[in-house]
Parts: sequence; C-alpha cells; structure tokens
Amino acid sequence: MTSLFYISAFILLYAYVLYPVVLIALSASQPRRADADDDCAGGTAAPSLSVIVAAYNEERCIAPKIENFLSCQYSGAAEMIVVSDGSSDRTAEIAESMAGERVRVIRQRERRGKGVAVNAGAEAARGEVLVFTDANAMFPADALEKVARPMRDKSIGLVTGVSRYPGETIGSTYQRYEQMLKGLESRLGVVAGADGALYAMRRDLFKPLDPALINDFVHPIVASLAGAQSVMAGDAFALEEFSEAGEFARQVRMVSQAALVYFRLLPELIKKRRWRSILVLTSHKMLRWLTAPLLGIGIIATVALAGRRGIFRVVLGMEILFALVAAIGMVASRRGAEGKATIAYQFVALNCAQAVGLWRCFSGEVPVVWKPRNL
Repeated sequence: MTSLFYISAFILLYAYVLYPVVLIALSASQPRRADADDDCAGGTAAPSLSVIVAAYNEERCIAPKIENFLSCQYSGAAEMIVVSDGSSDRTAEIAESMAGERVRVIRQRERRGKGVAVNAGAEAARGEVLVFTDANAMFPADALEKVARPMRDKSIGLVTGVSRYPGETIGSTYQRYEQMLKGLESRLGVVAGADGALYAMRRDLFKPLDPALINDFVHPIVASLAGAQSVMAGDAFALEEFSEAGEFARQVRMVSQAALVYFRLLPELIKKRRWRSILVLTSHKMLRWLTAPLLGIGIIATVALAGRRGIFRVVLGMEILFALVAAIGMVASRRGAEGKATIAYQFVALNCAQAVGLWRCFSGEVPVVWKPRNL
C-alpha cells in the first residue's frame, strides 16, 4: 500500500508540478525564435487564409460568427467556409443567405460527424493556411492577423491560439493553466493539442481525417510527423461562453477521441523518433487523464495506512477536507452558483469525465458526431 501511495502521488506531482519544471529546463537551451514582426519588416507576404467552420444546428450563432469574420482585419486574403453537417435547423439557410465572395457554404445533407465536415472544408479551401474555429467562438479584430503571423516562419506548420472564458470558472482557470503549459511547450516547437476555437495549419500538411479522430488533437501530431513545428500565439484568442451544463459529456467525448489518437499514432511517433512530442503528449495529456484513478488509489492507500503512521493521518485529513469542499461546491453548483465556490467540485467532475473518456476509448465506444455546447 505504501508503494501504491507514493507511486500515485509522484505521478500526480509530476503531471501537475514537475512537468512544467522539465519544460523550463529543456527550453532554456533552445535558441530564441525570430519574431514574426521581423519577417513583416523584411517584406514577407501574409499567407492567404481559409477559415473553416464545421457547424451542426448553430442557427443561434452562425450569423454573428460570419459577421465576426467579415469584421476581422487581415493584411492578406481570407475566406470563410461554413460546412453544415446535416443541420436540422436553419444553420445552412442562414449561412447561405450571407454567402458571397468571401463566404462559401457547403451543405452536407446527412450528419456524418465533424471529421467529415472538416475534410470537406479543407478540400474546398483556396488558402495557403487553414484556420479552424468553432461556430460559437468570436474573434477580436486582430485575431486572424496574430494567429497567422508566426506562419511567416517556414519551419512552423501549426499555430494555436487560446480560448478565453468569462468569469471565474474551472473553464477559465483550466485555460490559464493550459496556456502556461502550451507557452512552455511552444518553446520546444511542440504543443500537446491545438485550441479548437482558433488554430491555423499549413494546407500542405493537412491530411483527410478519420471521422473518429479529433482534429485539434491530431493536427499537432501530423505537423510533428512531417517535421514541422507547432507553436502557440498567446495574443491570438477567441472568446467563448463556458457552460457547466453538458461539460461532463463533452469532456468524455473529447478525451475518448484524443486517447484514440494518442494510442493510434504513438507507434508512428516512436518510429520517427519524435521524442519531444511523445514527452509532451504523455505528460500533458495521458498522465492527466489518469488523475481520477490515481486519486482513488491514493485515497484507498491513505485509509489503509492511516492507522500505522501519523503522516498518513494528516494526508487523510486533507483528503477529507477537499472532499467536503467539493461536496459543498456540488450543492452550490446545483443551486446555480458559479465561481470559486464550485471550482473544487468542477475539478473532480472534470477529471472523472476524463477517466470515463479514457475507459470508453479502451472499450471501443468513441463517438463520431458531436453536440455543440449551446444545445
């Protein structure tokens, strides 16, 4: 039991605390990447963009999304391709009413999943760079300029922006932590995953997706396998609403799909000796998907050992205190409260969802279609 406790505790400590330290140590020896503004000064042209939106039943936000794109400032050519994935509402009709020189619409009569919709959008794209985004993610006016700017460095194949959520929720807290990690990973030219709300990828790196694979997780791996770097543009952000309702199911779906990508492409990463990608994916994603099982092992070991040594009684007391705080947060959340009072509960729920997603990957229950947050 003692060994189980220390092994689970070390893995959790590594995943959440020591891994950032490892990234800092590794990145300290990396040469400074040239600022893309230097390329601008040298006359490098802005690449043409194709912004791809895979939409299912997004009639509430598809018009604002298109208007938001048209209002963005970009120094090169940019188009938007909206792919309606068998929407049963007015998503396609609204998008088609706004179609024009810069906005095109592809209507898929049957719902076939986001991967198929992304493939259709990429096939129709004219731009040198594909920009992937969600229908409910809104951009500041300079977001496209900022996410495309690093692409003027030809060694960079993918650039991820970041999401911002309003309020003090687990979503906003989690995104700040994710942004910190991705910033450190970016110095190594590798990121564990792109932000589905806003990221850019060179069109010549794009390969048609298996519908079961989640695009914002597989694309950085594709870039790495091709020998290209993936980086984060921390000043390129998209604004999204965070809703706790449906977040559990969303995390289950995302992790089941991401885990499938991890296990399917890990042998190829090993074959091509992409050790940095393996380190980042395993440390940032795989080990953190195991948080709930590791916490469970630690709690069981602590209960068994509490009668033997005083240190374990202290740890057990801390575990009980955290469980009480999470329980209070659960009650507060069900009564409509948000913010810091519910973060402990949301942390537990998030990690339980990730554990369920990992289990579904192992059991072969990986979904192909998706449900938007607003439904």
